[in-house]
Amino acid sequence: MARLTPLDLHEVDDDIRAICLESERSSGTSGTTRTLAHHPPVAKAVAAMRKAIAKESVLDPTLVELVRLTVARRNACQY
Repeated sequence: MARLTPLDLHEVDDDIRAICLESERSSGTSGTTRTLAHHPPVAKAVAAMRKAIAKESVLDPTLVELVRLTVARRNACQY
């Protein structure tokens, strides 16, 4: 069980809210970002890292999604 619960969108600042909305558009969820929003500099740094990885990735997007699904299943996460 998570020790921190994700913040609601109305509880985060405008920068984090924009990151959350972009995350929801691209992956369907912003739970991780909203949880990291308890410490905004970390949430912003992780979002920047994810953006850089996505931009420079040489992996096929289908393979990336299969990896995400496999990791979620192995961790008994709903995805």
